[in-house]
Amino acid sequence: MKRTNLSLAITSILLGTVGSSENAFAGAFEACPTQAFLIQTPSSLPITYGVDLATGSYTTLSPDMGTTKVNGVGFNYHDNYMYGWDYGNATLAKIGDDYQTQALNITSGLIGQSFYVGDVSLDENKWYGYRPKQGLYSVDLTDPSADLTMVQVATSDTMGKPKITDFAFHPTDGYLYAVDNDGFLLKIDVSDGTTTTITEVLNEAESGFNFTFGAQYFDVNGNLYISNNGNGYVYKVDLNVAEPEAIFFAYGPTSQSNDGARCALAPVVSTTGLDFGDAPESYSTSFDASGPRHGTSSVYLGDEIDTEGDAYIYPLSDDSSDGNDDDDGISFVTGLEIAETALIVAKASVANSYLNAWIDWNQNGTFDNDEQILTDEVLSTGNNNLSFEVPSWATAGASWARFRVSTLSGIGPTGGVSDGEVEDYPITVTEENVTVNYYPSSNSFTTVAYEDLWPLEGDFDMNDLLMNLRIAEYIKNGEVIRVEINGKVAAVGAGFHNGFAIQLPDVARSAIKESAVKLTMNNEIQSGTILEEGLTNAVFIVTEDAWAITNPGEGECTFFRTEGGCGTTLRPNWKLVIPMQSPVALSEFPDAPYDPFIYATPGYDHGQVVTDVVGSQPGRAWEVHLKNKAPTELMNTYLLGHSQDESDASAGLYYLNSQGMPWAMEVPEDWKHPAEKFDLRSAYPKFTNFATSSGANDTDWYIEGNAQSTFIFQD
Repeated sequence: MKRTNLSLAITSILLGTVGSSENAFAGAFEACPTQAFLIQTPSSLPITYGVDLATGSYTTLSPDMGTTKVNGVGFNYHDNYMYGWDYGNATLAKIGDDYQTQALNITSGLIGQSFYVGDVSLDENKWYGYRPKQGLYSVDLTDPSADLTMVQVATSDTMGKPKITDFAFHPTDGYLYAVDNDGFLLKIDVSDGTTTTITEVLNEAESGFNFTFGAQYFDVNGNLYISNNGNGYVYKVDLNVAEPEAIFFAYGPTSQSNDGARCALAPVVSTTGLDFGDAPESYSTSFDASGPRHGTSSVYLGDEIDTEGDAYIYPLSDDSSDGNDDDDGISFVTGLEIAETALIVAKASVANSYLNAWIDWNQNGTFDNDEQILTDEVLSTGNNNLSFEVPSWATAGASWARFRVSTLSGIGPTGGVSDGEVEDYPITVTEENVTVNYYPSSNSFTTVAYEDLWPLEGDFDMNDLLMNLRIAEYIKNGEVIRVEINGKVAAVGAGFHNGFAIQLPDVARSAIKESAVKLTMNNEIQSGTILEEGLTNAVFIVTEDAWAITNPGEGECTFFRTEGGCGTTLRPNWKLVIPMQSPVALSEFPDAPYDPFIYATPGYDHGQVVTDVVGSQPGRAWEVHLKNKAPTELMNTYLLGHSQDESDASAGLYYLNSQGMPWAMEVPEDWKHPAEKFDLRSAYPKFTNFATSSGANDTDWYIEGNAQSTFIFQD
């Protein structure tokens, strides 16, 4: 449906109203208002509010609209009046600049019925209303003084029975849009009522609120604003992007009876007289990012407050722009030391205002829900001494804090509010009285090596995957607060595709601070699931495919660092940071190197023996762990004891053959591994005696001096 015959040129856009008319019939609004109109009926008297969508602030425009209730209201661009359904007179009403209803005479249609969903088209001079169980109707407004006819466009059944409590016309494409009470964005073609579900923009379960979007309106840029009756939250949905989502925008008034109207050709703009933060834009600081903003009043932090039309993003803070340091309301009495109590002083201009605050403890560039340090702290006039705990999982280093004061409680780190102030502060988190246990040492690596033909012995060159590991355990007061694992890919000599993961035996998944877990690969932060879901123990995925992060090299190379001249110039490195949700006693923590293991990359075959047991693409059903380390719950246990494997779970024996030879092992240094297709037992003759003696004999078998040099890989 294309928009026709409408000029978008507006020579001037003026603010809301021009006052009441003394004539019998009220006059039209002078021009397309920038404010939104919100009509609520708290006690049988409909009240008209003017709403500044930029902050959610509102003023009463009319305390009584002259009837019992008004709903389904839309602004008519064609004559600059509002039209809505007058419940008292059971008909459509015309509303001018005095905000009083003027009943219109409808001679056919749903006479005597009620509509609470309605808007006025920009293409046609028509009001459209929707009534559940009845459908979509239209009324031509070309001559409101004449007898009017209501025409049914579509039945509710043919429209799919949409669960909507308001809708709004798009400024340019001619369609109606609505977010239903399940959080889905709908598009309605008013020529026949065809209703299309576009996408879910807001999830009720995730938000924690019930949805009734009784007021919905557009701006000239194609942003749909929806107001939730129950809490007054206003969300913005940008219809110009491929995958629209509802972003929290501002705090507005609440009501069980809520309807909105707005001129769709007006912009929603930030105005001077607002206070913004100045943290980096990743914290959603600017107006376009629905950043925190306050209409200025007598409520603020410190001794002064300044205003701006938009945020001055760090390092171009508003203090730098005008030389006025108004971020003076918070004093940090103590440092921010991990796992300790911190003290601040908050200076408030008035009593009974609410302070909410956040610190980005994990340094991911956002203020997460679990990073709120103060919640609706009621302030007294003057200095307020406050304390909060620095979590054990916080990351040491530079970060940001955000403090917001307002007479409105329950505000978050973003969105507009009618009064108060926001102050953003750069902060530094430190670690004091923390000791570090390194494994094997602070400047060396251990090596874990794997044979991936298990449960067959294969060529036993033990170079299908080699990973170098260095582990650091951060300990405070005898408890582990964080683990950091640095790794390097030492070799990949496998024809199969293998992933690499690390399990913390007997450490519950719930003991990990999942939101603060961080994996970097070649110094780039990795996204996706790192802490694996659905398992009892904590399991961390480093890579699903070792071949995806390595390169064999140029020429005839097939493998990475197992053939001469192949892959010797690049050793991919990674770092895994594991913060504890709560500190874990060192005595209860597993011994390093924990349980590093390989598994079949999902979507790839892993040999006929595995296919016969679990299928051609086993994924996590196939795992190889260090000798006598139990597999995870995802492992297919039918593989244990199969072929040449002699695992016996009842005896605590895993991943060994009848001679005690392992399919995975740890070597306590950056090891000179066997070259491709050279058996470990030939490359290091003492290894057999070491393995069959359960590690009692020839404990130095792995040093280079005990190797057959022609059988080991040379850099």
